[in-house]
Amino acid sequence: MLEVLPLGGLGEVGRNMTAVNLGGGYVVVDMGVRLDAIQAFEEADLSRMSLEELVRISAIPDDRPLRGKKVRAILLTHGHLDHIGAVGKLLRFYRAPLYGTPYTLELVKRLVLEEGKETEMVPVRPGERVELGDLEVHFLPANHSIPQTVFLLLREGDHSLLFATDFKLDEEPLLGQPTDLQELRRRVGELEAAMVGAVRVDEPGPTGSEGKARRMLEETMGRAERKGKAMLVTTFSSHIARIRSIVELSEELGRIPVVVGRSLRHYLSAALSLNLVHLPPDLPIHGTPPSIKKFLKKANGSRGDYVLICTGHQGEPTSVLSKIADHKLPFRIEEGDQVIFSASVIPNPINQNNRSLLEAKLTVQGAVIHRDVHVSGHAARRDTAEFLRALSPKHLLPCHGTPEKLEALVELGRELGYGEGLLHRLENGRPLRLGG
Repeated sequence: MLEVLPLGGLGEVGRNMTAVNLGGGYVVVDMGVRLDAIQAFEEADLSRMSLEELVRISAIPDDRPLRGKKVRAILLTHGHLDHIGAVGKLLRFYRAPLYGTPYTLELVKRLVLEEGKETEMVPVRPGERVELGDLEVHFLPANHSIPQTVFLLLREGDHSLLFATDFKLDEEPLLGQPTDLQELRRRVGELEAAMVGAVRVDEPGPTGSEGKARRMLEETMGRAERKGKAMLVTTFSSHIARIRSIVELSEELGRIPVVVGRSLRHYLSAALSLNLVHLPPDLPIHGTPPSIKKFLKKANGSRGDYVLICTGHQGEPTSVLSKIADHKLPFRIEEGDQVIFSASVIPNPINQNNRSLLEAKLTVQGAVIHRDVHVSGHAARRDTAEFLRALSPKHLLPCHGTPEKLEALVELGRELGYGEGLLHRLENGRPLRLGG
């Protein structure tokens, strides 16, 4: 029997955590936070918030249905906070090793250390597999907006389950290899069930490649170039391929790229330490408050020399861009300065309000705003349909989405021929059992 016990990520974007039992005890896939429950998530210090407080505000999974059960391992799909952010808080309840790709585990280390915990961490490179008794766990390469994302294939006896929570079909990813659905199909084989993410399935698609995002940036940054005027670009701190593009395009404009922000330094430092990306060895990266203030004071007087790559794409109140707009840092926006948002607004009221407020402040101070210079890291409707046709899982389990997005994936499943007995609406805390 295959048992799937969702503990978060159903009817919401974030808080991803699922327990799976294929016969020999449970494994846990991901332990994430719900980012819109933490207003300043990009710069938030989760270690200062108690477990009880985070559960109360629905920021982390309520894992009580799993406690006391045998857990063989914790498996991680990738390093975004909505998939790893709760590891430090929940690890205490499970005497189980953590498995993830090297980059994912490098990011997890800080979360575990912040909580004063120690645990066994087992790095698994994309394309490799591990055996946990009779359970095979395959870490299959996936394209997403953070390095070393994987599909997780669990196989034990006649049962198999694929986690495809966060992915896109990218023929020009800039970092990593292009998606090869035929090879993925060969590696997966006959598939009993798949948990498939619904974050962008309500959009027609297809999702653009990261190569397209670079070309959008090249056009926008070239158009925004003004002698003597500041240029600030903000994007997701974990989007290493995007950051590399901004750095390279800045140099092509004859400007000095400078990275400014705590979370940017965190993600970049981890990628550089593992040689996942090549950047100029002298690239300035400022992540501590004194360093940020010292540099911005200098840059304020020679603003035309730099491209400031900074945090703040969602309008997070404690981000560098928001603090600049609030005059809390020694850099002033002047008439004609250019601000480029290489990120979409995550669709929830808190982020939308924060972003609108930030843009209003910047505009009043004279900035020219360039929005949505971005492509998503998630498959849209057409991509998701292509993925499902290629892999043909017998059972489809929509996950990782609001109720509306989950229903959109249910509708897509119906169009692809899934009957009600093969199309499953999961709920947090309620197990699904397949087979005998």
